[in-house]
Amino acid sequence: MQNIQTMIDQHGGFEAVRTRYLRLENPPFMRLVIEVIGGPYPNGAYELSIAHYSEQNGDAMRDPEITFLVVPSAEGTTWTPLTYENSYLGAYQVVAEASREGLIKVKQSQWIKELRSFAKQWDINIKQQAFMAVFQRQYGAANGATTEGTVTRQGDGPQGQ
Repeated sequence: MQNIQTMIDQHGGFEAVRTRYLRLENPPFMRLVIEVIGGPYPNGAYELSIAHYSEQNGDAMRDPEITFLVVPSAEGTTWTPLTYENSYLGAYQVVAEASREGLIKVKQSQWIKELRSFAKQWDINIKQQAFMAVFQRQYGAANGATTEGTVTRQGDGPQGQ
């Protein structure tokens, strides 16, 4: 999730996103919303929701939403999927849970592997669909963004169980 991480970093980091979530409108694509929904945990981890939203009969519909436990470290930031939801399909899957310490408890390792692969392609699509450019227009340097970056890698990392 390198592109998402770049937006978070340029927005001021996880605490900034906690207080000012990112909402990117980019027609004809569904809006992209990036929110901190948990943390910080003792190990510095945060729980994030990344979702595309649209509406159906006045209800917010996720297509998809993936929540992640995001753990920063000296080696880079690790993104581990926790849940997946697609409202149109009626799909909701818990693949892992975060402990109070910010450690991962895997429930379905095959689904984690599949969601990591999906998230990698999703992150590429987000850039190809010009959400990075939309972010720069809405939240870029003129609006207080920074240029510091974080190395991002997918996986359980040292905290995984």
